Amino acid sequence: MALDLGPLVTHPPLLLAASVLLSPLIHLRACLRSRRTSHIPGIRYGALPLLGPWIGAYHFLRDPEAVLREGHAQHPTGCFKVATLTDEIIIASGQEKFLEYIAAPDSVLNGIDAINSAIQFEWTMGAGVYHRPYHIALVRGKLTQGVGKFLPDMQVEVDRLLREKVGEPEGWEEVDVHGVMINMIATTVNMALGGTRLAHDQAYLKEAIQYTFDMMFSAELVRSLPAWAKELAMPFTPVYRNKKRCEKMVGEYIEERLKATENGEVATEDMLQWLIDAAPAEERTMVQLNERLLSFQVAAIHTTTVTLTTAIYTLCAQSKLYLEPLRAEIRQHCPDGRFTKEALDRLAKVDSFLRECGRTGPIGTVASGRYARADFHFKDGTLIPRGCMVFGNTPVLHRILWEEEARFDGFRSSRLAEDGEGKKKPQLVSTGGDNLNFGHGRHACPGRFFAAAEVKLILAKLVLRYDMELIPGAKPMRMYIGTTKIPETKLKIRMRATTS
Repeated sequence: MALDLGPLVTHPPLLLAASVLLSPLIHLRACLRSRRTSHIPGIRYGALPLLGPWIGAYHFLRDPEAVLREGHAQHPTGCFKVATLTDEIIIASGQEKFLEYIAAPDSVLNGIDAINSAIQFEWTMGAGVYHRPYHIALVRGKLTQGVGKFLPDMQVEVDRLLREKVGEPEGWEEVDVHGVMINMIATTVNMALGGTRLAHDQAYLKEAIQYTFDMMFSAELVRSLPAWAKELAMPFTPVYRNKKRCEKMVGEYIEERLKATENGEVATEDMLQWLIDAAPAEERTMVQLNERLLSFQVAAIHTTTVTLTTAIYTLCAQSKLYLEPLRAEIRQHCPDGRFTKEALDRLAKVDSFLRECGRTGPIGTVASGRYARADFHFKDGTLIPRGCMVFGNTPVLHRILWEEEARFDGFRSSRLAEDGEGKKKPQLVSTGGDNLNFGHGRHACPGRFFAAAEVKLILAKLVLRYDMELIPGAKPMRMYIGTTKIPETKLKIRMRATTS
């Protein structure tokens, strides 16, 4: 069962309790750093120095965008710090400072260290995933190049799940769209990871979906422990038990694939095979490969589901404006309803619509974190001390603080090509200082090309087959969990087989 943090966001006493109980060392960490970060102003820390980080964490948990907006108003071209449940972080507010710190070498500001600080993946995902990330090159190379190869099987799965979960209703029916989408994303992702043996195992898919929640909870359990204690504690954590259950489910299959490779019998080309072929000797075991596959589930399932669910809610809220233009474009380039990579690449309005959904409804309130391995000085002399973390201010960088620019315009990007402005058309997969859903710089998401094709495929299938709208009186809400912003997961929409 997924961890439901909704009550924490809507009930202030629980917010305060969470600040105290989930992060008892937050003010101690801040106090230890106070001399080094005293030159950087804190936002909503109150007037009590010793309790400042706790007070700041309470305000940030309750409404992080309000805190970030206030910080930018006070320091539009500078830096400020905010407290979260687990740490104190520095925010580089404007685009100039963001691009400056993103360009710093990993030896000074390190992106992997920032991720490890958040999810403790040296311990939760496994030391091999952390110290030997050979899978990243495979994602950037073979998975990206193989998108076209996987699309036919992914389409079969999307069509099957739509028939099973939605059907062809002649009248309006209420559909749990988030539940349908998370299962669909998990299935299509695992088609690329290991074929139907993974994608059709419902028990395994359930564990794969749950793995992210188990990992996040386990990270909180071990975060404040010294390294030797983390190693002793891990066998008692939810994420460890999840891995063991997955070993029982797919371990025999992984062993079969290992044996086939040793015998020179390569049955299929998928991520599991690429992992086996590229693995160093110490990584070519069932246990290590199971961990590596599960690390993909974290990266691929939930963020993609949030992106797609947000887009569907947005489309339903403005269906009269966007549904028919999107449907017309899809029919023009895919008249038979079968999608190739080339056809998906030609869906400029679909791409633009998804990019704008990501701009106005980003997953993170902060982005592109970097951990300071050494002191870092901005050009204006502002110091990010060693041991601190710095992030970009997403609402500012995505230009959603100001009413006119915050207005949703689904075809904003596609019009650039139509207007012939001579500039390269921004795409869903483009990264930059104004589009951070896939990160930016050296550590931009290497799997974004696969994820973009997957999301465009599913959205295009939905638009072709169904009319969609919100239930009268319903309004999608967004929920904050730390620095993450997610759509409401329980909201149903109305769907019917298309009449046009």
